[in-house]
Amino acid sequence: MGARVRCWARGADLPRTERIIVIACEVMRGELEKVAEGRPVTLSFLDQGLHRTPQKMASLIQERIDHAGRADRIVVGYGLCSGGIKGIRFSGGELVLPKCHDCIGLFLGSMEAYRQAFASRPGTYYLTPGWVAAKKDPLGIIYDDYAPKHGIETALWVMGEELKHYTHIALINTGVGDIDSLRSRTRENCTALEKEYREIEGSLAYFEKLVAGPYDGEDFVVIADGTEVEQEHFF
Repeated sequence: MGARVRCWARGADLPRTERIIVIACEVMRGELEKVAEGRPVTLSFLDQGLHRTPQKMASLIQERIDHAGRADRIVVGYGLCSGGIKGIRFSGGELVLPKCHDCIGLFLGSMEAYRQAFASRPGTYYLTPGWVAAKKDPLGIIYDDYAPKHGIETALWVMGEELKHYTHIALINTGVGDIDSLRSRTRENCTALEKEYREIEGSLAYFEKLVAGPYDGEDFVVIADGTEVEQEHFF
Protein backbone atom coordinates (compact mmCIF):
# COMPACT_ATOMS: atom_id res chain seq x y z
CA MET A 1 0.00 0.00 0.00
CA GLY A 2 2.97 2.28 -0.26
CA ALA A 3 3.41 2.58 3.49
CA ARG A 4 6.73 3.24 5.12
CA VAL A 5 7.66 3.12 8.79
CA ARG A 6 10.33 5.16 10.53
CA CYS A 7 11.10 5.29 14.21
CA TRP A 8 13.59 6.64 16.69
CA ALA A 9 14.76 5.50 20.09
CA ARG A 10 14.39 7.66 23.17
CA GLY A 11 15.63 7.40 26.72
CA ALA A 12 13.77 5.04 28.99
CA ASP A 13 12.86 7.92 31.33
CA LEU A 14 10.85 9.70 28.66
CA PRO A 15 7.12 9.10 28.04
CA ARG A 16 5.94 6.62 25.42
CA THR A 17 6.33 7.99 21.88
CA GLU A 18 3.02 8.58 20.16
CA ARG A 19 2.28 6.51 17.07
CA ILE A 20 1.32 8.81 14.22
CA ILE A 21 0.07 7.63 10.83
CA VAL A 22 0.02 10.01 7.88
CA ILE A 23 -2.29 9.09 4.99
CA ALA A 24 -1.57 11.31 2.03
CA CYS A 25 -1.68 11.72 -1.72
CA GLU A 26 1.14 10.06 -3.67
CA VAL A 27 2.02 13.49 -5.09
CA MET A 28 3.49 14.37 -1.68
CA ARG A 29 5.68 11.28 -1.36
CA GLY A 30 9.02 12.99 -2.04
CA GLU A 31 8.42 15.84 0.38
CA LEU A 32 6.93 13.68 3.15
CA GLU A 33 9.62 11.01 2.96
CA LYS A 34 12.25 13.72 3.23
CA VAL A 35 10.80 15.31 6.39
CA ALA A 36 9.76 11.99 7.97
CA GLU A 37 13.29 10.60 8.04
CA GLY A 38 14.16 9.63 11.61
CA ARG A 39 10.72 10.39 13.00
CA PRO A 40 8.20 8.00 14.59
CA VAL A 41 5.66 8.18 11.81
CA THR A 42 4.13 5.76 9.33
CA LEU A 43 3.47 7.09 5.83
CA SER A 44 0.73 5.63 3.65
CA PHE A 45 -0.03 6.93 0.15
CA LEU A 46 -3.08 6.91 -2.12
CA ASP A 47 -3.17 7.31 -5.90
CA GLN A 48 -2.58 10.90 -6.95
CA GLY A 49 -5.34 10.78 -9.55
CA LEU A 50 -7.91 10.54 -6.77
CA HIS A 51 -8.49 14.31 -6.74
CA ARG A 52 -10.14 14.02 -10.17
CA THR A 53 -12.85 11.78 -8.66
CA PRO A 54 -13.55 13.43 -5.28
CA GLN A 55 -16.73 11.36 -4.92
CA LYS A 56 -14.51 8.30 -4.37
CA MET A 57 -12.05 9.99 -2.05
CA ALA A 58 -13.78 9.63 1.32
CA SER A 59 -14.44 5.90 1.01
CA LEU A 60 -10.86 5.11 -0.01
CA ILE A 61 -9.35 7.27 2.74
CA GLN A 62 -11.76 5.73 5.25
CA GLU A 63 -10.71 2.24 4.18
CA ARG A 64 -7.07 3.16 4.75
CA ILE A 65 -7.93 4.62 8.18
CA ASP A 66 -9.89 1.50 9.17
CA HIS A 67 -6.96 -0.75 8.28
CA ALA A 68 -4.27 1.46 9.78
CA GLY A 69 -3.99 -0.42 13.05
CA ARG A 70 -3.32 1.19 16.41
CA ALA A 71 -2.48 4.88 16.34
CA ASP A 72 -2.70 7.80 18.74
CA ARG A 73 -3.27 10.19 15.88
CA ILE A 74 -3.98 9.89 12.16
CA VAL A 75 -3.05 12.82 9.96
CA VAL A 76 -4.76 12.99 6.57
CA GLY A 77 -2.63 14.82 4.01
CA TYR A 78 -5.57 16.18 2.05
CA GLY A 79 -7.32 19.52 2.15
CA LEU A 80 -11.04 19.91 1.70
CA CYS A 81 -10.53 18.82 -1.94
CA SER A 82 -13.94 19.78 -3.34
CA GLY A 83 -15.57 18.19 -0.31
CA GLY A 84 -13.94 14.84 -1.02
CA ILE A 85 -12.91 14.21 2.58
CA LYS A 86 -16.31 14.89 4.14
CA GLY A 87 -17.58 12.08 6.34
CA ILE A 88 -14.28 10.40 7.20
CA ARG A 89 -13.68 9.62 10.87
CA PHE A 90 -11.22 7.87 13.16
CA SER A 91 -12.36 5.87 16.20
CA GLY A 92 -9.46 5.49 18.56
CA GLY A 93 -7.71 8.84 18.58
CA GLU A 94 -7.49 12.25 17.00
CA LEU A 95 -7.96 12.81 13.28
CA VAL A 96 -5.95 15.76 11.95
CA LEU A 97 -6.24 17.52 8.58
CA PRO A 98 -4.44 20.56 7.17
CA LYS A 99 -6.73 23.58 7.14
CA CYS A 100 -6.61 24.19 3.39
CA HIS A 101 -8.88 23.70 0.41
CA ASP A 102 -6.26 22.06 -1.83
CA CYS A 103 -2.65 20.95 -1.54
CA ILE A 104 -0.90 24.03 -2.98
CA GLY A 105 -0.61 25.68 0.43
CA LEU A 106 1.22 22.59 1.68
CA PHE A 107 3.86 22.87 -1.03
CA LEU A 108 4.29 26.62 -0.48
CA GLY A 109 4.78 26.16 3.26
CA SER A 110 1.65 27.83 4.61
CA MET A 111 -1.75 29.13 3.64
CA GLU A 112 -0.46 32.67 4.10
CA ALA A 113 2.22 32.01 1.45
CA TYR A 114 -0.51 30.66 -0.84
CA ARG A 115 -2.67 33.74 -0.30
CA GLN A 116 0.25 36.01 -1.10
CA ALA A 117 1.13 34.06 -4.24
CA PHE A 118 -2.48 34.14 -5.42
CA ALA A 119 -2.79 37.86 -4.75
CA SER A 120 0.40 38.66 -6.66
CA ARG A 121 -0.60 36.67 -9.76
CA PRO A 122 -4.12 35.16 -9.60
CA GLY A 123 -4.06 33.61 -13.10
CA THR A 124 -1.51 30.97 -12.18
CA TYR A 125 -1.82 27.20 -12.57
CA TYR A 126 0.51 25.48 -10.09
CA LEU A 127 2.51 22.31 -10.68
CA THR A 128 4.37 20.42 -7.96
CA PRO A 129 7.38 18.11 -8.42
CA GLY A 130 5.22 15.03 -7.93
CA TRP A 131 2.64 16.06 -10.52
CA VAL A 132 5.27 16.83 -13.12
CA ALA A 133 7.45 13.77 -12.49
CA ALA A 134 4.45 11.44 -12.82
CA LYS A 135 3.22 13.31 -15.92
CA LYS A 136 -0.08 14.11 -14.24
CA ASP A 137 0.32 17.66 -15.56
CA PRO A 138 -1.86 19.14 -18.34
CA LEU A 139 0.26 17.49 -21.07
CA GLY A 140 -0.06 14.13 -19.35
CA ILE A 141 -3.81 14.52 -19.09
CA ILE A 142 -4.02 15.53 -22.75
CA TYR A 143 -2.02 12.61 -24.12
CA ASP A 144 -2.79 9.87 -21.59
CA ASP A 145 -6.43 10.60 -20.70
CA TYR A 146 -8.14 12.78 -23.29
CA ALA A 147 -6.45 11.94 -26.60
CA PRO A 148 -7.06 8.14 -26.51
CA LYS A 149 -10.78 8.82 -26.09
CA HIS A 150 -11.32 11.91 -28.22
CA GLY A 151 -8.29 12.43 -30.46
CA ILE A 152 -5.42 14.85 -30.00
CA GLU A 153 -7.08 17.92 -31.53
CA THR A 154 -10.12 17.64 -29.30
CA ALA A 155 -7.90 16.86 -26.31
CA LEU A 156 -5.87 20.01 -26.85
CA TRP A 157 -9.03 22.07 -27.27
CA VAL A 158 -10.60 20.68 -24.09
CA MET A 159 -7.50 21.40 -22.01
CA GLY A 160 -7.27 24.84 -23.56
CA GLU A 161 -10.82 25.52 -22.41
CA GLU A 162 -10.06 24.21 -18.91
CA LEU A 163 -7.10 26.55 -18.58
CA LYS A 164 -8.35 29.51 -20.58
CA HIS A 165 -8.49 31.77 -17.54
CA TYR A 166 -4.85 31.08 -16.61
CA THR A 167 -1.97 33.18 -17.88
CA HIS A 168 0.94 31.36 -16.21
CA ILE A 169 1.99 27.85 -15.29
CA ALA A 170 4.22 27.81 -12.21
CA LEU A 171 6.54 25.07 -10.99
CA ILE A 172 6.81 24.95 -7.21
CA ASN A 173 10.42 24.06 -6.41
CA THR A 174 10.43 22.25 -3.05
CA GLY A 175 13.98 20.96 -3.46
CA VAL A 176 12.71 17.45 -4.20
CA GLY A 177 13.33 15.68 -7.51
CA ASP A 178 15.42 16.43 -10.60
CA ILE A 179 14.84 20.17 -10.94
CA ASP A 180 16.26 20.43 -14.47
CA SER A 181 13.91 17.73 -15.74
CA LEU A 182 10.98 19.27 -13.87
CA ARG A 183 11.68 22.69 -15.36
CA SER A 184 11.96 21.29 -18.85
CA ARG A 185 8.66 19.45 -18.61
CA THR A 186 6.89 22.47 -17.13
CA ARG A 187 8.17 24.65 -19.98
CA GLU A 188 6.80 22.09 -22.46
CA ASN A 189 3.39 22.56 -20.83
CA CYS A 190 3.72 26.32 -21.18
CA THR A 191 4.65 26.09 -24.85
CA ALA A 192 1.85 23.67 -25.73
CA LEU A 193 -0.79 25.69 -23.91
CA GLU A 194 0.59 29.17 -24.66
CA LYS A 195 1.18 30.13 -21.05
CA GLU A 196 4.05 31.99 -19.40
CA TYR A 197 6.48 30.05 -17.24
CA ARG A 198 7.06 30.81 -13.57
CA GLU A 199 9.05 29.12 -10.85
CA ILE A 200 8.16 29.60 -7.20
CA GLU A 201 10.26 28.64 -4.22
CA GLY A 202 8.43 26.05 -2.18
CA SER A 203 8.88 25.04 1.44
CA LEU A 204 8.80 21.87 3.51
CA ALA A 205 7.54 23.71 6.61
CA TYR A 206 3.91 22.56 6.36
CA PHE A 207 5.02 18.98 5.63
CA GLU A 208 7.22 19.15 8.75
CA LYS A 209 4.12 20.02 10.76
CA LEU A 210 2.15 17.18 9.14
CA VAL A 211 4.53 14.60 10.54
CA ALA A 212 5.56 16.27 13.80
CA GLY A 213 3.08 19.01 14.72
CA PRO A 214 2.25 21.25 16.42
CA TYR A 215 -1.31 20.58 15.26
CA ASP A 216 -2.61 24.03 16.10
CA GLY A 217 -5.90 25.61 15.09
CA GLU A 218 -4.29 27.99 12.63
CA ASP A 219 -2.90 25.33 10.31
CA PHE A 220 -4.92 22.22 11.17
CA VAL A 221 -8.39 20.92 11.80
CA VAL A 222 -8.38 18.51 14.75
CA ILE A 223 -11.35 16.14 14.84
CA ALA A 224 -12.30 14.37 18.06
CA ASP A 225 -12.41 10.58 18.37
CA GLY A 226 -15.24 9.15 16.25
CA THR A 227 -16.46 12.51 14.89
CA GLU A 228 -17.07 12.81 11.14
CA VAL A 229 -15.30 15.50 9.14
CA GLU A 230 -17.64 18.23 7.92
CA GLN A 231 -17.03 21.08 5.52
CA GLU A 232 -17.76 23.55 8.31
CA HIS A 233 -14.62 22.42 10.15
CA PHE A 234 -12.55 24.27 7.52
CA PHE A 235 -14.25 27.65 7.95
